[in-house]
Amino acid sequence: MLYWQGDFPFGGPLVLRPKKIPAKAQPAAPRESRSRFSKWKWRGLLLVVAFLAYANSFGLGAAMDGSLILQQDSRIRSVSAEHIQQILEKHYWWPSAADQLYRPVTTASFLFNWAVLGNGGDPAGYHAVNFVLHVVNVWLVFELALLVFGEALPAVFAAALWGVHPVGVESVANIAGRADLLSTVGVLGALVLYIRTKESTGRNRLLGLAGVFALAMFAVFAKENGAVLIGLMLLWDISFGRGKTRRLDAYAVTAVPLVVLAWARWLIFRGLPLPPVNVVDNPLLGAGFWPSRFTAVKIIGKELWLLACPIQLVSDRSYNQIPVLGFGDLAAWIALIAVAAILGIAIARYRKDRTIFWTVGFVGIALLPTSNLVVQIGAAMAERFLYLPAVGFAIAVAALAWRLSSRRTAMIVLGAAILLCAGRTMARNPAWNDELTLGLADVQTSPESFRLHAMLGQHLLAQNPRNLDAAVREMEAAWEILKPLPDAQNVETVAAVLGTFCGLKGDREGGLNTPEGRRWYQKSLDTLLIAKRLALAFQKAYDDRQLSNGRPLPSLIGFEALDFYLGQAYWRLGRKDEAIPWYREGRTRRPTNLAGYDTLAAAYVDGGDWDNAAVVQFEKVVLGGATPASLAALRNAYTHIPDGTCAIVETSGVLQLNPGCPRLHSDACKAFADLEQVNRDGRQREAAQVLQQTAKRDYACPDR
Repeated sequence: MLYWQGDFPFGGPLVLRPKKIPAKAQPAAPRESRSRFSKWKWRGLLLVVAFLAYANSFGLGAAMDGSLILQQDSRIRSVSAEHIQQILEKHYWWPSAADQLYRPVTTASFLFNWAVLGNGGDPAGYHAVNFVLHVVNVWLVFELALLVFGEALPAVFAAALWGVHPVGVESVANIAGRADLLSTVGVLGALVLYIRTKESTGRNRLLGLAGVFALAMFAVFAKENGAVLIGLMLLWDISFGRGKTRRLDAYAVTAVPLVVLAWARWLIFRGLPLPPVNVVDNPLLGAGFWPSRFTAVKIIGKELWLLACPIQLVSDRSYNQIPVLGFGDLAAWIALIAVAAILGIAIARYRKDRTIFWTVGFVGIALLPTSNLVVQIGAAMAERFLYLPAVGFAIAVAALAWRLSSRRTAMIVLGAAILLCAGRTMARNPAWNDELTLGLADVQTSPESFRLHAMLGQHLLAQNPRNLDAAVREMEAAWEILKPLPDAQNVETVAAVLGTFCGLKGDREGGLNTPEGRRWYQKSLDTLLIAKRLALAFQKAYDDRQLSNGRPLPSLIGFEALDFYLGQAYWRLGRKDEAIPWYREGRTRRPTNLAGYDTLAAAYVDGGDWDNAAVVQFEKVVLGGATPASLAALRNAYTHIPDGTCAIVETSGVLQLNPGCPRLHSDACKAFADLEQVNRDGRQREAAQVLQQTAKRDYACPDR
């Protein structure tokens, strides 16, 4: 599955000057005269080449998923039995909603960075480890290519080309690309070890099998696409095997990690809700079987073209950059014909051209897990999906170049390709510094991706409030892309953020005091109400999916700030009585978010409702503890209530609750009842029960 420019030189068997590879023979082993020292010289050269391509990545920050991991994953903060257990027992994005990803090896590697190496939240150490892993993979590609070619020179060129190919930037320069790097170490390491030891006997055979097993385990628990290893082993035997090879035991030990992974995933995800179906991330999820597979073939064509011409690199191709057009899609037909032709020629030339057959098969097998042909995944296309498949592509390019009239010509062609790729990689690395840089670099390349516009808009405003107009334009562009989607397939986040930006624009234009300010305020409210409609439709579709699959309804999902934004929009328009219900509702998505109680209490205070303000402030004390700040705010509320002055007492300069105060007792029961209801509305059933028991035990509140 390769896209070749120009004539495809399948006219005869692959010739590697100065010798030929027999059609039915396994590639020759590296010449005995090649010393280990000589191989290390080649490895040193490859290290230098890779370093030159990625030298400007070490000072980058953390972008997109890499930033989320460093900010949110508490498991990587320190080495402890509890954190190790959580890494083994929780999914990859814990504590966020489950997405059916389980990668304990990758999470453990971030723990190694943070706690063992002491990098903490400094991205530099993570980029350094990513580069080291990439260099290991470059060396493994060299070893694999050496087994294919039987001599070092074409193997070095193949490894160098792969090591600097621009499609690897997302995996190397992006901290979250660690999963691809680790899984590839396992896959390539196990494949090379299998090839080198499969003819061994006795103790060497057992050691080889043990190594293959360990590396296979490492690969699949770093990232799911490590499962391709067994297919790549079979491909090697079909391509280059000689006679009867003792390989069934190796296949068996490689299959065991897949069984273990399936068992571990079943244990972890069996009691969790199914993840939402995010059509905005992968439009193929919302299409029928045949249109989605047909579009998937078009995407494969785009990926093969990106391997051959890696100019237009982009971090996101979500809705609607790659639309699902069905059988009338000309690009899909062209891709289908090209892919079929490449596969057909490779198969037809199997007996005379084993190397090309193997490289085409390698790319195809490595692409399969992310192709959306067999299993549909969370994204339609990404450059990180090409990190492993590019190995087959690089070896194929080196093999074809070695067919040219002379070695000198081949080396000039390959050298030029390496220089061009290295230059593109160096130019691409800085884009992964942060979301703003990435958005500015990619939004023109992928103009129909809603996420790029939304990401750019948010980070333009975060960088400088003066960028509000540009931020509004980007959010409006994102919303225009999403608007045609059905409500149940849409997401409320873009409309919610756009509505908030419109409110800020109204503030800047004079608010209620000017016609333009009032217009922006009304647009803010209208857009936020649309976002709420989308949120309700998406929640219903999510709930229906759980019920239809026999799962209990989980806690509410979605953008937790939406209801607070709605309350703020009504408040800006002077409709304060309509704002307070939204502030109250906003707590249900995350009842432990103390900021929501501050917002609600402030709204009550602004309206002069000190009674309800005191109850809400007491709720904050229940959730966040009796801190000096929360007790001071509570005492301030009670100073405006005639029978509330006894609620807070000061002893030796320390504020304390006074359980003997009748007003405090009455408000405590109201607060616990309200908190219990908020948690029940948010489907936090266990928390609601705990609150009910606490109210009865500590304040003798009646059962509700």
